[in-house]
Amino acid sequence: MSIDLQRLVRPNVRTLKPYQSARDTIQSGVLLDANENPFPVLKDGIELNRYPDPNQARLRQALADYTGLEPSNILAGAGSDEVLDWIFKVFLQPGQDLAAILEPTYGMYQVQADIMGVGTVALPLHGDDFSFSSPQFLKDVPEDAKVAFLCSPNNPTGNLLEADEILKLCRDWGKIVVLDEAYVEFAEKPSMASWVSQHPNLVILRTLSKAFGRAAIRLGYALASPPVIEYFRKVKAPYNLNALAQRQGVLALEDGPQRLAEILSERRRLRQALHEIPAVKRIFPSQCNFLLFRVAGASRLCLKLLERGVVVRDRSSMLGLADTIRVSIGRPQENDLFLKEFRRLVAPQESPLRQSAPDGRTT
Repeated sequence: MSIDLQRLVRPNVRTLKPYQSARDTIQSGVLLDANENPFPVLKDGIELNRYPDPNQARLRQALADYTGLEPSNILAGAGSDEVLDWIFKVFLQPGQDLAAILEPTYGMYQVQADIMGVGTVALPLHGDDFSFSSPQFLKDVPEDAKVAFLCSPNNPTGNLLEADEILKLCRDWGKIVVLDEAYVEFAEKPSMASWVSQHPNLVILRTLSKAFGRAAIRLGYALASPPVIEYFRKVKAPYNLNALAQRQGVLALEDGPQRLAEILSERRRLRQALHEIPAVKRIFPSQCNFLLFRVAGASRLCLKLLERGVVVRDRSSMLGLADTIRVSIGRPQENDLFLKEFRRLVAPQESPLRQSAPDGRTT
């Protein structure tokens, strides 16, 4: 299907003349154009008295080297939440367009829609494995939906969506497909980044918060076709990323993902330990740095764990996730403490209930 990107962009954004900042084109010389304090304040070799590079040149090149794409395919934001903001501003007209959200999933898609005054339609992932079917989506999605939000590996269920189904959607729908790959470095299958060059309606979200261990610097990025990136550049704040965050992003990419092998090893160990607790009814397969599992009284158990200084996430209110807890993979001693306190809480109720095998299958 031919994709008419311009038709999908909000009319006011098509004709928008973005703000031209002082550093868009000139970043050296005797800089007397931006009303900056002229006296250097240095931090790690960065002149903090000067505005940062609005074009993110070094960071985008480093991200291009990491992803195998071109800088023209990339734009970074203050976390992937800022990239979500751009998507809504560029493509979704409040009071007119709908965003389709494949649930259960990351709650910020709905929150961003509510902030922007954009209506949503919730479409369920299918079956016990929370799979995605492009034909079923096309059957169910309303005509006025313009953007679909998918997360793979999915938060909070932990599973990968089939790449072939996502590509079918890109080919057959003709609208914007957003794929959130925040956890892809933990997965057994690679990113779908290379497909953005063939599918101009595919927008991929990535982050340095998870595998790279840089949640504090708030740095996420979009991978998309150059025309989409140019529309994002129109609506982003002129200096959306400060110089320190850009520098830390480059350094993080030089370092690479942090301790992936240890996290994956602990994920296997924690899964096995939970499998041996009779009160745990099911452990969902995970391609992320967390495990989702089902246990009776999950909400109460989360509160009891909190009283003991162990913080986990109650996901019981989400579609299809009654009585579930999501636990992040911590350091070995943190995982040991969680297991110790959890066993104490469920020991009185333990009985030979049906439970899941380490791969998530019910036994």
